[in-house]
Amino acid sequence: MAEGNVLLELESAAQILLGPPHLVAHQQRQQAEQVFLNFRKTKGPYQLCKHLLEQSKNDYVLFEASGLLKDGLIREWRELPADDVRGLRAYLLQYVVNNPLLSAYVRERIVQVIAIMVKRRSCEDGGEDRGVVIKEVQQLITGGSPQMQMVGCSIITALMQEYATTVKSSDVGLPWEVHFKAKKQFELTDLQNIFRFSVGALRELATNIVLPLSEEMAHLLRRLTIISETVLTWTFINVNLPKKLISVFESDQNPSLRPGAAWKEVMLDPTLVSFFFDLHWRVRTNETIAHHTLNCLVQLASLNGQTMNAKDLRLQYLSNYISSFSNMVNNISASGRVAGKEALGLSAMIRKLILFYPPSILVSVQQDLLQKYLEQVVSLTCGFMRAGSGASQSRDQEEEADLFTEATEHVLEAWVCILHENSIFPQGYCKEAAAAIFKTYIEVSLAPPDGMRARQGEEEIEETEESDRVRYKDTLSTIGALGRECLDFSLPLLISLLEGRIGRLHGQIQRISSQGGREIDQMLADLFEDVHWTLLIAGNVLSLDVDGETALIPSEVMQHSIAQAGSVDVSKSLEVLASPGQPAADIPGHESSDHVLRLVGAVFRLSEVEKRAVEAGLVSLWSPEIGSTVMWFLRRWSLTYLATQEGYYQEMSIALCTAFGRDTEGAAWTINFLLEKILSNLTRLHSESAVVDDTIKLLVSLADCKEKCQAVLASQGLVSLVQLATQQDTVPAVAKRGLLKALVLVGAAQENSESREQYWGQVLKPLEIRYQGIVARDNIKAIYMEEKVRGAVIDLLESFTGVVQGCHVTTVHQVFGWLRPTMASLVHLLALYHHYSIIVELILELYCETAKRILCYFTASESRVLYESSLSLIRTYADHQVGKRTVDKEAEEEQYRDLLLLMELLTNLLSKDFIDLSPPDSGPDSGETVTAADVCLYGLNIIMPLMSAELLKFPNLCLQYFKTITFVCEIYPEKVTTLNPELQKNLVASLELGLTSIGVDTVYTLCCDFIQVLGCYMVRQKIQASPIYEPMRPFLKLLMDLILSQKINSELIPHSSATLYVLICLFQDTYHQLVELLIQSQAHDETNKQRLVEAFTQLTHNIPLSAERIHRIRFRDNFDKFIVNVRGFLFVK
Repeated sequence: MAEGNVLLELESAAQILLGPPHLVAHQQRQQAEQVFLNFRKTKGPYQLCKHLLEQSKNDYVLFEASGLLKDGLIREWRELPADDVRGLRAYLLQYVVNNPLLSAYVRERIVQVIAIMVKRRSCEDGGEDRGVVIKEVQQLITGGSPQMQMVGCSIITALMQEYATTVKSSDVGLPWEVHFKAKKQFELTDLQNIFRFSVGALRELATNIVLPLSEEMAHLLRRLTIISETVLTWTFINVNLPKKLISVFESDQNPSLRPGAAWKEVMLDPTLVSFFFDLHWRVRTNETIAHHTLNCLVQLASLNGQTMNAKDLRLQYLSNYISSFSNMVNNISASGRVAGKEALGLSAMIRKLILFYPPSILVSVQQDLLQKYLEQVVSLTCGFMRAGSGASQSRDQEEEADLFTEATEHVLEAWVCILHENSIFPQGYCKEAAAAIFKTYIEVSLAPPDGMRARQGEEEIEETEESDRVRYKDTLSTIGALGRECLDFSLPLLISLLEGRIGRLHGQIQRISSQGGREIDQMLADLFEDVHWTLLIAGNVLSLDVDGETALIPSEVMQHSIAQAGSVDVSKSLEVLASPGQPAADIPGHESSDHVLRLVGAVFRLSEVEKRAVEAGLVSLWSPEIGSTVMWFLRRWSLTYLATQEGYYQEMSIALCTAFGRDTEGAAWTINFLLEKILSNLTRLHSESAVVDDTIKLLVSLADCKEKCQAVLASQGLVSLVQLATQQDTVPAVAKRGLLKALVLVGAAQENSESREQYWGQVLKPLEIRYQGIVARDNIKAIYMEEKVRGAVIDLLESFTGVVQGCHVTTVHQVFGWLRPTMASLVHLLALYHHYSIIVELILELYCETAKRILCYFTASESRVLYESSLSLIRTYADHQVGKRTVDKEAEEEQYRDLLLLMELLTNLLSKDFIDLSPPDSGPDSGETVTAADVCLYGLNIIMPLMSAELLKFPNLCLQYFKTITFVCEIYPEKVTTLNPELQKNLVASLELGLTSIGVDTVYTLCCDFIQVLGCYMVRQKIQASPIYEPMRPFLKLLMDLILSQKINSELIPHSSATLYVLICLFQDTYHQLVELLIQSQAHDETNKQRLVEAFTQLTHNIPLSAERIHRIRFRDNFDKFIVNVRGFLFVK
């Protein structure tokens, strides 16, 4: 077809494609798409594309012509003479220079084509041609018109992008190793030249900066700064790492600046850092440029690696950086307020400096400079805190305040590093700095007039999903560490605040109630918020947030308490602690009490005020948030201080040991006091779910060790607690779970079997009686849907789950012996309530918890009981679901949650086969052993028909399903090959769905793992008779098509190729047929046909088809090269 006709056809098709839907018929659009699809396959398209670029004015056609040039060059590079390539590149460069009004996206596409040509050529001539191009482009920037300067910057940026990543650059027709080699060569030569050039050009421009900047000047400054920033954020990889690890490094959004030794001269130029600080100062009012100059400075703060291979070099560079930083901070201070984005940049510089130049180097900086810098860091930290807390009115101010809050978090990260090595800093520095920051944080946390906390509207509070302790967890943790650095200052301040606020709270509540008020006014709300924040800070000062580890009293707190011993009256301290009914100030000699005890005593006093206010019917005048925060504080404190193991400490404070030590009267009194408070909350504040949740967590913390459990057993509140737990409608059903968990944990501390039996009689027997009282009724089928009966069932199921969660290795057999008949009868209960989702979920959850937490301790006979019950449960569930059509979204979501729990149950049952901590089974042997895998596979057989494609769209369920089947296959591939053929068919269908339709990388990987594991097993065992053998065969073509048609992410290629290799080993005849078909598809082009024959020959050259791991790895490497060779010309539809 003549070039003119092609142009007309393409422009006509482009107009149709870009036309509005109501004017273009579906068939017309399809035909137009086909025109462009055919156009993209044009061979030797260079003259045609030149014609289109010259003659067309349609941006879409120009874009497609540029794309075809790119594809053609990649596809036909080997056949193109070097002169033709050079000529085409010169033409394209001239084209973008001569057409200044090109659309930005068309220009960038053409520039990308130039960059690809330069990169491909550099792999052949070692970068000689690239050097020439870069010189030409630099001349464009320095001597050309504004438009030429923009084109020049675009070309340099595109070149850098082409070389920047190696792992994701395979679409330019080069294997990864060549990309990597080209990148290394580029780093050592032209990247350095580009950086020198961009910095030199910026230096020249900087002297001519006049504000406000002209549009042309602003554009050029921004593009040159971006080029410098790209170099400074470059991923320099100076060691030979595996491809997978390099992929991780290259995907890092904030890599540190780590150039090789060749960059030493450039990077250690003392004027480089000071220039960038100067440049930023000149453009700081222009946000679009200042953002990039700040990034450059942040990256320069992270300079490390081979350029800094001596301590004196690091010290010299750090001193130079700090000097420039300090000067800029001085200038900012003199000029007025710092903007939020600039604050974020400054904080990132401080954080990176301390990360890459740790305190051991920092303290070697010249004394005056160091002192000035450290003072500025303190001042900036406090300033950012204040700016982040200012009263925010508009949305813009809120966003600005958020930037300061983020900046505060960054600087606090730097303080964590400083505090870790506080001893090497000048005497007293860390203490003074910590006190200043701690005082400021207290200020911004308190309401005016004492502080400057912004008032939040009620709507904002409702919208906040996370609680303050979760949202500000890291910040509070660092503030706690700063508080521990200056305990002489922080503890008296917290005590004074808490005692003062509690007194005022008491007075305000009395004032409002005496006036007949029933609502919290602004003054009372401010007081509650003050107390809430003071408690959060105090909790973080006194204890560390340890998850799963033993909570120890921080050494600073212990040492502070020991140091106080000379001036402390222990008996007076205990009196202050144990007098929650009266203010500390009313106790003579309260000044001589231990700081820690007095602070904890203040919290006890607060909880007593709450208890009395609630008992007096003033619930509406009390803040649920405070109730929740008090419980949080007491839980953290009890985990750390109560009945602490003295053997963990070298020294122990007498005051702390006497008040809270093991087997002391102080600990017994404290546990009694806490249990009373727990009972009060559960009975009087049970409508507040957050308070109940934190109260239950406190109760469970009182059962975390034998000594505490024994104190609970001896306490007066235990009887009331047992009554609360075993009777219906005493507390919300959801709280029963934690209550029973705690009571069963406490039961493990009973020394002899007689007292333990008696205890179980009090705790478990009432539950059994209540349960039998419901299920044994003759008229249960008539009354089961009555609200009262349903509520009782839910209450009992929550309780049973709590019992399972509280099981200990010493109590598991006893408790399961009691629970066994109930577990079996729950299957009938499920049949009864099969349409009531809450009860169905609770029964499934109880089974899940049993399998997850205590199955590993079961004997073989106990395991068999659970296996049989589980299968009955799954079968009963499935029987009631078959034929049930889910129409509404809610029903579908209920089924999704049920199936997720069933999958979890099967996975948990499966864990028994490799985590078995059971004692020898003394029970009678009842024949053959049932493995967890048999149960799991049988369960899958029942569940599989319920797993619709719609349900697999729920990500969690989908992931759990594929994890489960892959897990089974990895442990017992032989059982998968002998499965019921119908189940095998379902499995294969779901694998195909996972590979093609789900679109989640993790699911795709799990499907590949399943096929690999099963395939390897079948190859090794030479299994071809299994019914699953033939259904696996289509996966060979499917995977080949997915890879060659680029329908999967490049990160999935290694997994796919290893799976493909296993399938080739399994179905060698099918593989040869597929190869033959692909070769014949290129019959019209002898060159491509020959390339394909060579590529397939190389793919399996010297690789035995035995499915062994070492050969899989070799095949995977070969396959990477194969992909690069064939993707350019092999189209798979």
